[in-house]
Parts: sequence; C-alpha cells; structure tokens
Amino acid sequence: MKSNQKLLVYVQLLEAKLPTASFTHAHNLERHVQEGRMTSVAELEHYIHNHLQPHLFRWEAPAIYGVYLAEAQQDAHTLARMDHAIIRQIIEPDHMQEASQTGKRLLKLARNLYPWMSFELLEQAMKQHGAILSLTVLHAWINIQLGMQREQAIECYFYTLLSCCMGRVAKALGLTIREAQQLTDEWSSIMEQQWLAQAQEAYHEQSQLFPPSFQSPLSLSPTVSGN
Repeated sequence: MKSNQKLLVYVQLLEAKLPTASFTHAHNLERHVQEGRMTSVAELEHYIHNHLQPHLFRWEAPAIYGVYLAEAQQDAHTLARMDHAIIRQIIEPDHMQEASQTGKRLLKLARNLYPWMSFELLEQAMKQHGAILSLTVLHAWINIQLGMQREQAIECYFYTLLSCCMGRVAKALGLTIREAQQLTDEWSSIMEQQWLAQAQEAYHEQSQLFPPSFQSPLSLSPTVSGN
C-alpha cells in the first residue's frame, strides 16, 4: 500500500456514514447491483464514465487543487470553503451535526496513521471557519505533507475510488480478481488523462484572462462554495 493511499484504504473499512465524498458512490453502486439495476460490465462502465467521472471532475479534483493552493498560502478560510463545497454534495443539511462528529473521527484516524504530520491549519479551518472535514480535503492535505504533487494526489484518489467501486460489485458481475484489476487500471488511466486534458484547457483559458504570474487552480462554483 502506498503511503498516500493509506487513509483512503482504511476509510473503506469504516461505516458508510463517514463524510467520505465520492466513496459514497461505491455504496450506491453496490446497491444498484443488489437491486438488479446494474447487471453488466457495460452498465458499470457507463456509470463510471457518465455519472461518477463528471462529479469528480466538477467537485473533488478541483477541491484537491484548491487545498494545495490554500496550504501554500496558509489560508484556513479557503480550506473550509473547499470542504463546504464537497460536504454539501453528500450530506443533507439536517445531518450536518452528525457529519461534524464523523469529520473529527476522520482527523483522529489521520493522526493515528500519520503521527508526525501537522494538522494545525485543518484544525483552524474546522474551529474558526466551520469546516467539517471531507475525505477529499484530508487526502489532499496528507499528500501535501508527504511531498506529493497535486496530480499524484488526484491520480491516487481516482484509482482508489475505482478500486473500491470494483471491489464491491466485481463478484456480482461475474468478474475475476484479475479482470477487475485490469478494468480498474484501464479506467483510472483514462480518467486521469481526461482530467489532465480538462485541467490544462481550463488553465489555458484562465491564462488569457490573468497575467502570467497568476497561478489559479480550477475553481469550484461560487454558488456552492458559500461565498
């Protein structure tokens, strides 16, 4: 297990109520198969590329970019803004108090897995700006502390999520372990390439509007960020 994958893998073993961002989709996917709404690999592939991928590209990959920028600027408010945007996609408003408690559990788990790391800015975002702490934000933070590039953090997130999804439905869809692994490798590679192409295109568009010194990640929708 890679060091920057450790938290993601451990969270898969915990209850589904944790604010685990797109890993919630793995639970939904398993339910689709159990209820007979997904019966083939072709339907699984359609779900991955037409439902899960757009969500990742719109919300979670940009949030990881945003965490890298916020850490560089020591900006707890932006960290909280990234977290709010993700949390609001997966947690109903009347469950926010429960989510806050489970966010603290995620932070405790991260401290146990990476006892040498500093989590001060994340704690500041939680205490002063109301961050709940999604897995997306915490994963990005850990990757920063490990010296990983943001693209590596996103690649790990995509791959581990797809592995989780595949692990929950492979047997029911008649896939062997080897076949499931091959599909995970193939689909995660395609997803990564398409994300990088989209990110480069967005950066090029931004460079036409801002001076060369302006280094901006892809932005989350301001209507969701709470600003």
